[in-house]
Amino acid sequence: MEIDKETDKESVSLALEMLNDYTTEDRMHAIKPFSSVIRKLCWIEDVERAKRLLHEMIDVGPPPGNAIFNTVISGLAKVGDMDEAMKIMRLMESRGLKPDVYTYSVVMSGYAKGSAMEEACKIFEEAKKKHSKLSPVTYHTLIRGFCKLEQYDVAVNLLQEMKDYGVHPNHDEYNKLIKSLCLKALDWETAEKLREEMKENDLTLNGRTTALINAVKELQEEGTSLEVTAAA
Repeated sequence: MEIDKETDKESVSLALEMLNDYTTEDRMHAIKPFSSVIRKLCWIEDVERAKRLLHEMIDVGPPPGNAIFNTVISGLAKVGDMDEAMKIMRLMESRGLKPDVYTYSVVMSGYAKGSAMEEACKIFEEAKKKHSKLSPVTYHTLIRGFCKLEQYDVAVNLLQEMKDYGVHPNHDEYNKLIKSLCLKALDWETAEKLREEMKENDLTLNGRTTALINAVKELQEEGTSLEVTAAA
């Protein structure tokens, strides 16, 4: 992977030189080459040059659209520079472009990775106001973030809200939340309720996770039995 990135760094430098060779008129029709270079810059995590190229496009063309803004925002979020990611999103809006569900999901993911769930939730609320329907990925980002902080009650509530908003949780959302409930919270009862929800939605939990629920249940029952025996 590192070798690939080193090779890409060389090819990106050459591509940047080629972009400089475009005449003012030609560059206005060269959105694809500019887009490709920005993607590559973000891939090699050279987000500073990606930002500079974005601002150059704003100043002298070709005008960047949603896709290019999203690429830069995603690149910044991946390296954890959330202040800059938010600045670029606001710049995007100032140019009359509307952040889409993907934009919001990427920003939320960046905040969630840094355990900044309060900020992630603010972006989530903004996304709900701007878009009538969000994607499963948007909810999954928050659910995963709250599971990481072991705030399982919030994660379970989000799963319910997801359904209320007409976004149907998939097998992956249920499976990961059930695993977290069993392995970290030892809450087999909530896990069992989620498994029943899955059945109602024609989703099947894999055998390994089902066995995990049963194992946690048995452990807790054995522990309760020992406590009763000791008390007697």
